[in-house]
Amino acid sequence: MIAVDVMSGERPPDVIIKGAIRASQEFNVSIILVGDETVINSALKKLKYTGHKRVKVVHADEVIGMHEKPTIACKNKPNSSIMVSTRLVKDGKAHGLFSPGNTGATLVASLMNIGRIEGVYRPGLVTFVPTLKGSSLLIDAGANPDCKAEYLAQFAFMGEVFARKIQGKKNPSVGILSIGEEKSKGNELTLKTYDILKDLDFNFVGNIEGYDIFNGDVDIIVCDGFVGNIVVKVTERVFKLTFEFVWQEIGYHLFQRIGFALAYPAVKKLTSKIDPREYGGAPLLGLNGNVVIGHGASDDVAAYHGVRMANLIVKNKFNEVLIKRLDRFKLRKKVA
Repeated sequence: MIAVDVMSGERPPDVIIKGAIRASQEFNVSIILVGDETVINSALKKLKYTGHKRVKVVHADEVIGMHEKPTIACKNKPNSSIMVSTRLVKDGKAHGLFSPGNTGATLVASLMNIGRIEGVYRPGLVTFVPTLKGSSLLIDAGANPDCKAEYLAQFAFMGEVFARKIQGKKNPSVGILSIGEEKSKGNELTLKTYDILKDLDFNFVGNIEGYDIFNGDVDIIVCDGFVGNIVVKVTERVFKLTFEFVWQEIGYHLFQRIGFALAYPAVKKLTSKIDPREYGGAPLLGLNGNVVIGHGASDDVAAYHGVRMANLIVKNKFNEVLIKRLDRFKLRKKVA
């Protein structure tokens, strides 16, 4: 059972509902649509959906906007769709959730209602980076701007377990994003993280530099959320800008337009490869539940993949494997 926050995104609820229902049908997963029940029922009627056995509706009469301050909004709006969704996970009525809403509010609501796995310092936001060899994982992508080395060490294993269990990689490699490949390069945070990871028996390859991110030679790229969020946003803009430049140049010349028409199948394939909608969103790892945070502009395609991703994490028992992995390397903090 996956809860879907249909109210918090920038798109109309019926767009998110359309994608969630498609995922429910294709992956045989039950979903709970959380939001204004009148709006949801109207959308279901508009979509001519009648298979209500697999779809439930839970009413939430408040919405946290994209620009609201997360902590204040979550406290002042306990009946918001994201707060209700996270309580469903807490109470075991949903095994995971997808929300395309305010990232900060989703993080705060998750910490308030779901909580962290015992011994986990901070939840890590993992995002997918397109590379020459498929995709790599970047963690943390923005949940934790200020980090300690112990946090990054846990992020490394969160990403490693995700790559194993969700992506099916047998021996995923892990690298620290730094300013040089040499182990002596970096700031205090990366140097301390290196010292923790270098003595552990897993596929740690050391430091990687910024221009190595897209090569695909490293499966998991570890950094603090401040750096990670900048990398994600720069990456998104560079890809979009590249296509904008191409469209501009094509528009000036007839022969270039003809050439583009011939190359269109390859361009379409490339566009799909770097389209963030194909991944659904960014899983928030280290919680006592399973949360996927979508982009605010998520459409039905992104919602479809967001539900698919949340369901995949649940089915593969990600948290159980993560706990065992952290315990094996004694990376969970001691809790009195």
